[in-house]
Amino acid sequence: MPAIQELGAPARRGIDRRTIVKGAAWAVPVVAAAIAVPNATASTACAVAVPGWQAWSNGTTGSFTAGTCGGQQPQADGKWWQWCDATTTSNYTLAKCATVSMVAGKTYSITFTTQANRGNPAPDSPANLVLAIGGSQVWAGYTVGTTGKSANPGGTNTHRLTTSVNGSNYTDQTWTVLYTAQTTGDVLVCYTWTAYQRTSANGNVSTDDIGTSLPVISCT
Repeated sequence: MPAIQELGAPARRGIDRRTIVKGAAWAVPVVAAAIAVPNATASTACAVAVPGWQAWSNGTTGSFTAGTCGGQQPQADGKWWQWCDATTTSNYTLAKCATVSMVAGKTYSITFTTQANRGNPAPDSPANLVLAIGGSQVWAGYTVGTTGKSANPGGTNTHRLTTSVNGSNYTDQTWTVLYTAQTTGDVLVCYTWTAYQRTSANGNVSTDDIGTSLPVISCT
């Protein structure tokens, strides 16, 4: 628009027609860039806000052995670990849940990174981590203790996690799962850890540990 106005300006302003034509030509890419902006905005509009760990609920069942739960969570890299060893009398389960906003019929990509650690000293009992969205399991990771006992929970999309000697095997494993929302509005996302009871069959001295990052959720 400024270039069009200049076409009718008095000659004393020192802008001749050749200059004006060049100015108009250079304005074309600016218009094209302006048109592209809404498209760029739309491409990021489907990112889903995920609450920080402090906003996730916390529920437990069973009991754990005192003094085995590690330091403050989440850790410096943002992962939340379930370090607590189960007792010799029961499994120990920790569930952390939060709600995110989704739209019915849309398919979402959920990406997160896990690490797993073999309990020390051996023999260690195994553990698992289940991710559920909208009340349904969409992924599970599990360990196998030194006695050969597996914590595979069964169900959808299960994977054995990488473990090695205690303290030397914090290997990032990044996972992506797809979920099609069934309802519009708040959808519950839950991570549930289970540390298996310490027995002679499971491993009776310590329990394996699993950590996970917050999920990153976006439309596909």
